[in-house]
Amino acid sequence: MSDSDDLLGKADAFLKRYHPSGTARDDVPVLTEVVTEPAATPARPSLGTPVQGSSTRPELLELEQRLKQSILDAIGPHIATFVEEPLRARLDAHLQRALTALSAQVKTDIETLIREAVARAVALEIARARGSSRGS
Repeated sequence: MSDSDDLLGKADAFLKRYHPSGTARDDVPVLTEVVTEPAATPARPSLGTPVQGSSTRPELLELEQRLKQSILDAIGPHIATFVEEPLRARLDAHLQRALTALSAQVKTDIETLIREAVARAVALEIARARGSSRGS
């Protein structure tokens, strides 16, 4: 119990260091206060050139395209490394299952073909043996 009391005492001392009055700051809203939002300011793109007055539609479309491209350029390598390893693992598992099934099917097909070929060869030999024994 003394460890938790000691920890709480240290936390209180730390908080009092930054808020010596011991009361909550006035600018932090509580659940019973109504908070009004400051007047909305239009967002400015951070591409280095400030937007002047009113932009035309083509300028906005070009800005949108540049922004999309810069985002894709920034996150592209991260997405590739993030997706590559799990995708490779899943593909390996799927390929292994497919190869196992394919191998079993090919083995069955080869056995069937060999049986059919041997049966035909035996039937031909029997027919030839019967034909030669009748002819003698």
